[in-house]
Amino acid sequence: MNIINYFGSDVDAVVTNNNWNCCDSPTRGQQIGRIAANHMVSFTYQRTDGHGCNGRQGEFQLAFESEYYTDMNFDGDGEIQIGASTNCSAFLFQNGDGNYTMIVGHQVV
Repeated sequence: MNIINYFGSDVDAVVTNNNWNCCDSPTRGQQIGRIAANHMVSFTYQRTDGHGCNGRQGEFQLAFESEYYTDMNFDGDGEIQIGASTNCSAFLFQNGDGNYTMIVGHQVV
């Protein structure tokens, strides 16, 4: 998955300890990295099989600057969607190669 930063300044992206379930990767507290304004960072996600997770969605929450949050939900086929965003705008689309890209930035009012 790719994340493009449209906040207008550099941001740190991290996986929070909240809303995390049935997810082998990314892990809780994982640092996705510092994303320069108008630049992109990539990371992988993978749902847990077994351990009560069969038939359930994987989920994790991304935080940008510990101030903006986006919940992500995905299935065993790798299809991912935005569950909720707080105080920021997020747009997710699937690329021609099957990978996903999410653009995040300040909420447009």
